[in-house]
Amino acid sequence: MKRSLRQSLPSAVPFAFGVYGVLLVILTLFKNQLSLGGLWNTEAHQQRSLDLVLFNGFIDPPVWWGPWTNTFGNIGLFVPFGFFLYLILRARSSRFPFLETVLFAGLTSLGIEVLQWTFAVGYTDVDDLLFNTLGGVLGALVAFKAPRGAVSWLTMSITAVCLAVLVLIMASNLG
Repeated sequence: MKRSLRQSLPSAVPFAFGVYGVLLVILTLFKNQLSLGGLWNTEAHQQRSLDLVLFNGFIDPPVWWGPWTNTFGNIGLFVPFGFFLYLILRARSSRFPFLETVLFAGLTSLGIEVLQWTFAVGYTDVDDLLFNTLGGVLGALVAFKAPRGAVSWLTMSITAVCLAVLVLIMASNLG
């Protein structure tokens, strides 16, 4: 008997993916208008910049930790994307949920970078595309390896962090 690839999807996953999606849009497409406690300067993101050279941010950065923050921030930003998308694709009996997650993470990141360029929202960077996609890969790996009982806990944890960041962004930008 052929084993089904379909696995049940915790009911909180679609809601959690939506909450994360809102945060993703705010952090990538509204960073020229909204900040998180002054973590970034909104005025610095009111420009159009295109960088097609991999890893050149590490060459003579304004601050030594800037490229590292950018690298790990972009990876971390897309881990939930890969996690949630993999769970949804697996529940829908996708034949290749891991590959589809990686491709969609890359295409979503590319779409964000194009929109950032189009609307002059900061820095359109090929490094972001690479590291966002890598974050999607890591998220899919976590979803693939996570024991069934841990998926709900991870979903709720990611949702709580996303909601907390959204609240902080809103509180930082009031007044």
